Amino acid sequence: MGNVKARPTLRDERAQVTRHRIADAARDLFRIRGYGATTLQAVADEAGVAVQTVYAVYGSKRGILQELRDTVLRQPAAEALYEEAMAETDARRKLELFASSIRRRWEFGHDVVAIQRDAAATDPSVRAEVEHVLGIRRNGIARLARSLEGELSAGIDPAQATAILDALTLPEVYSELTDSSSWSADKYEAWLGQCLKNQLLSRARAAPD
Repeated sequence: MGNVKARPTLRDERAQVTRHRIADAARDLFRIRGYGATTLQAVADEAGVAVQTVYAVYGSKRGILQELRDTVLRQPAAEALYEEAMAETDARRKLELFASSIRRRWEFGHDVVAIQRDAAATDPSVRAEVEHVLGIRRNGIARLARSLEGELSAGIDPAQATAILDALTLPEVYSELTDSSSWSADKYEAWLGQCLKNQLLSRARAAPD
């Protein structure tokens, strides 16, 4: 009985609803108007709360951006697919699972990455945080590339595989194909999986059964 978690109070639930409303409003405004042009008053108006509430919950625009960035990083479905890819021994299936994890991550948060890039252009502190997040991404990609050693096409080593994986899975590529070219997320995932296999694996291994 001692391990039973206390149910959240009505006040706690309302506080969470308010927090999400503010973050969602800011996300829309940052995307449409730009990070620098968006004021906390505008966020408050969009969220339907007092500006003092925005300050109390997040403290600043940077605080809201941190929350948005964390929601992109904390995606259990994408993380689970990545770890499944790492555990997979078949190279083709490994890359398909990785493509699925990338699709899940960018389907949810490619706009947040663009917002971060916009914010980093004018705020050095945000730039440092973005570089930290990019470092996490690069480390994950390099880990996957190393797991493919022995399966790669002749002439491609893990360092080159890392560069290829990084380039093909950029959020800008997802945005260009889904937003600008109206691809579905399913079509993007299928394209990415096949493209990674074609670029990284020997022709015999890349070809479908």
